Amino acid sequence: MARKREFDREQVIERAMLLFWAQGYEATSIRELKAVMEISSSSMYEVFGDKRGVFLAALARFCEIERARIAEMAAQAPTPQQFIVQLFASLEDIVQTQLRTYSGSLVFNTMVEFGTRDADITGLMLAHYLHIAEIITEVLAHAQAAGTIASQDSPLHLAYTILSTLQGVATVKSVKPDFAYVDAITTAAIRLLSL
Repeated sequence: MARKREFDREQVIERAMLLFWAQGYEATSIRELKAVMEISSSSMYEVFGDKRGVFLAALARFCEIERARIAEMAAQAPTPQQFIVQLFASLEDIVQTQLRTYSGSLVFNTMVEFGTRDADITGLMLAHYLHIAEIITEVLAHAQAAGTIASQDSPLHLAYTILSTLQGVATVKSVKPDFAYVDAITTAAIRLLSL
């Protein structure tokens, strides 16, 4: 009879996520992981396989959290324009988080650290990007159908343009938190909806 697991899987994944977010993959040791997750070596290897397995689970959890936050933002925003404003304003949260030892987005940090050398990690990050694009696309498609935006461009094309711009701004803000052009870029992104 298999021994019952004595820990909450989601809780240990979130602990690992915070450690990887603070330190990155390479700088995080197995010893540190076990300590922060509060599990034994045997449990870690049985459930996750290895450090990479823990990282994949942690990255997937971060993606879930980030998508849920963006979906909630989309649901609560009274207009698509306000949704876009909130997306760009949420970059301030990243900067504030950076001051609390968590630098930027774990997804963005992973992209920088790994590049495309790990197919599973690359696939997870690409799927995450596509899911966020779907959320933005849905908001814009509904807005077009309701006549609340004038643009007749493909909602998907608009979504990719907005998301790529957002990621570019996030990149600059990660190295220059006081980047002065966020409002101007946000206004330009909103203007796309009127063209």
